[in-house]
Amino acid sequence: MIQENELYKKVADACRLETAEAFRLQSRIHRLHWFDRLDMWVKRDDELSFGVSGTKLRKHASIIPALKQQRIEEVVVIGGANSNNVLSAAQTLTENNIRITPFLLGPPPQKLGNAKLLSLFVDDSEIHWISRAHWADCEIMANNYAEKRMSQGIKIFVLPEGAHHPLALPGSLSLLVDILRNERELGVRFDHIFIDAGTGMVAQSLMAGAAALVRKMNFHIVVLAGSFEDFQVGLSRVIQYSMEFLEVAPEALPEYHIYYPTVAKSFGSVNKAIFREIQRIARVDGILTDPIYSVKLFLTARQTVLDKNLKGNILLIHSGGGLTLTGFMNHPMFRI
Repeated sequence: MIQENELYKKVADACRLETAEAFRLQSRIHRLHWFDRLDMWVKRDDELSFGVSGTKLRKHASIIPALKQQRIEEVVVIGGANSNNVLSAAQTLTENNIRITPFLLGPPPQKLGNAKLLSLFVDDSEIHWISRAHWADCEIMANNYAEKRMSQGIKIFVLPEGAHHPLALPGSLSLLVDILRNERELGVRFDHIFIDAGTGMVAQSLMAGAAALVRKMNFHIVVLAGSFEDFQVGLSRVIQYSMEFLEVAPEALPEYHIYYPTVAKSFGSVNKAIFREIQRIARVDGILTDPIYSVKLFLTARQTVLDKNLKGNILLIHSGGGLTLTGFMNHPMFRI
């Protein structure tokens, strides 16, 4: 078992943040109104950054210092054309004078939203477009490119899709550290935590961290990309990363449940119910959600809370990604 202060120090050191004042990976929590319950809260990781999604900022907070320590000059980033992680990486890498070379699924029929914003950071000629038919080999292609660049004397690093990598673990664990801070400051102890998952790195890190602390929490993960099986495989890898980073064998995992979204189940799909809910959350709680991730988390959480009649304090993690909405402004269903 690891103590809270030990966890904090390891995370802070890995993120090069040595004091509480410098620990900028902090977001607030507040009550939700739209559930009409007093025990529902939302963690506003969407407020950590305007352009970089909250959970992505956390992952990059430990990735970037490690890359700089290794004197990496170029990073290959893998993802979709509208990926929050790719757009986030374009910003954090450029800020730190590291070249980004995207390997993306596409090209899309037209540039909208994140894909359009990515053009501000990366010229089209620098993007390696991979067709869906060859997407399964994308990582092989990226590694082949990296080997060629290394032979030219370039220090290069390949960042997997969704930044699912050991270097992202300390930053991912910062979410747990921050939730514990929220609890202490507000005198609340959360019994249930809802979080969405793409590759699942942050959700898996939350669970591994809670296991290392022997903290009893019920986790509810809404799998929005990939399958339950993919999530379980990723979880096994993150548990191994955690054992090495924390230098402790985690206890039994806390109780957890995984779900597919209750509406628009296919990744990237939307419908009228999605956009109606985006409007409802905005008008009732003053929160912007996006149609790909966060609104599906909110909808699935509400249905789960009602169906299972969950008791105790419940926290939803709003991971950010509001810029995704810019790609849907002219969508025919976005007429609310």
